[in-house]
Amino acid sequence: MNEWPYERSLSANLLHLTGLHINDINYTDVIKFEETLVSDYLRHIGEFWKYLTGLCLLAGENGIEILSQ
Repeated sequence: MNEWPYERSLSANLLHLTGLHINDINYTDVIKFEETLVSDYLRHIGEFWKYLTGLCLLAGENGIEILSQ
């Protein structure tokens, strides 16, 4: 994952915050997760950012670090 492009790595970390173990996340999972994020973002931009912010805040320090990026 450290060798992935920045956006993919960020998506993998967000996916990890949803409860998946970081070592179980593969590139295909990240692509599907990104497609869902983009779809939700385009349909409901305000709700998307509330969801993303809430997810990061619930994850504690790691989530706050991701949110600050």
